[in-house]
Amino acid sequence: MKPYPNKIYTLAILMLGLLSCVATAADTRPNLLLIVTDDESWFEHDIYGQSNLHTPNFNRIAEQGILFNNAYVSGPSCGPSRAALLTGRNFWELEQGAFMLSYLPKKFRMFPALLEDEGYRVGFTGKCWGPGIFPLEGQPWMSGQGYYDVKIDDFENRRYLDQHDVPGNFAAFLDDCDADAPFVFWAGVSEPHAPWSNEEEGERLLKEEYGVTLEELFEHPSFRAENTHPAGFYYEILDADRQTGEMLDELEKRKLLENTIVIYIGDNGSCYISEGNNKGKASPYDAGSHVPMALMWQGTVPAGRVVDDFVNAIDIAPTMLEAAGMPVPDAISGNSFLDLMRSNQSGRIDPERDFVMAGNEWHTQPKTYRTIRDQRYAYIVKYPNAERPELIEELYDLENDLWQEQNLIHNPEYAAIKERLKAKMHSHGRETGDPRTTGELDLFNESLELQALLWPHYRDGGGKFRRQIMGKPYADLVEFLRTNAE
Repeated sequence: MKPYPNKIYTLAILMLGLLSCVATAADTRPNLLLIVTDDESWFEHDIYGQSNLHTPNFNRIAEQGILFNNAYVSGPSCGPSRAALLTGRNFWELEQGAFMLSYLPKKFRMFPALLEDEGYRVGFTGKCWGPGIFPLEGQPWMSGQGYYDVKIDDFENRRYLDQHDVPGNFAAFLDDCDADAPFVFWAGVSEPHAPWSNEEEGERLLKEEYGVTLEELFEHPSFRAENTHPAGFYYEILDADRQTGEMLDELEKRKLLENTIVIYIGDNGSCYISEGNNKGKASPYDAGSHVPMALMWQGTVPAGRVVDDFVNAIDIAPTMLEAAGMPVPDAISGNSFLDLMRSNQSGRIDPERDFVMAGNEWHTQPKTYRTIRDQRYAYIVKYPNAERPELIEELYDLENDLWQEQNLIHNPEYAAIKERLKAKMHSHGRETGDPRTTGELDLFNESLELQALLWPHYRDGGGKFRRQIMGKPYADLVEFLRTNAE
């Protein structure tokens, strides 16, 4: 017969259990509200000094926390960019996850899932990882629980806006949260992504809801029109800002704002077009990967700071893990900026944060390039692909050429700068296993072929096609695509 534990042992067990309950009740680990918008470049917001578009709630986060002057995403295409942010790894490290319409392999875990393992409540709404596909080998849409029941008013007649009420669904998530446990919430704001309202409707909405005219927005000498529907586009930036304000108000009302890290970041740049050439979203230029980013954490992060250090979206994952007191897995490539957050300094703080590298492989067509950017210059390599047989190099001086219109690659005065950045791109690519550097391109070449075969089905069938292949072996999709190639 097994002996019973003695009284002292039993008392010790009870005390340990009590201490555990107290620790849970007093859990002071920070919450995270991560607001990720869709398709806006950094210069759209007036606080950056290039625009008259006043976004008071983004500005509030910056003024009560930190404005990042040099925030970049790993790739200027939504799927790879979001996959990189969520995993803390460069997009080129994510195998099939490096492609907009492919899948994110299960081995690359999202940081909200790691926090969920440690007791965080995780929720999401709006646009999450993707658009992507979800075969048997792939990760799901997102970690945690989705909230989509709350819809915007009159959504049947406002098809240019996403029908899901992001602030309303965030409030529903908070209603379900245990007050004694920290949370992570992904607020995937779909604006200002197309479609946009027509120009007449956009101009009316700007005037009636925000009291501005299109003429006022274009008064700033450095500001450029982004697309053929500027009124609708700028209206949606302001709508994203309105949603941000409602979420801040919700946190404040529930007395949660002080212990919540609020991060606002764009997933990639806007559709900036210059003389018929795309210089924004899905491009190798600064307007594609340089995004708005602001952060606040009341009582912990000193307010009113402007940081010039380069920060990559892949740095968010290790920062949040460190803030939660968790070890950062070796597989994560991003670098925590928690020390930078807690600093009292502005300007350049960490001398190690002196460059950023981004790139892309495919976005509705081959986009094979890499860009490396330091405080002044950007070096670009456009690799050969099915639509471009030659390798192209470009070099820009962004201090004197913000919109990257004067390619200096053949100017002998800049030869040393080109070689320095080229060497840096090579060394960083080798350190992080970029197939474009290592030459191990079999998976990328196959994925590029399959993206081209998949695109017509996805373009014509969208969500229906994605549901048809969900949960099925990826090999079945490959066979279908190759058998039914146009």
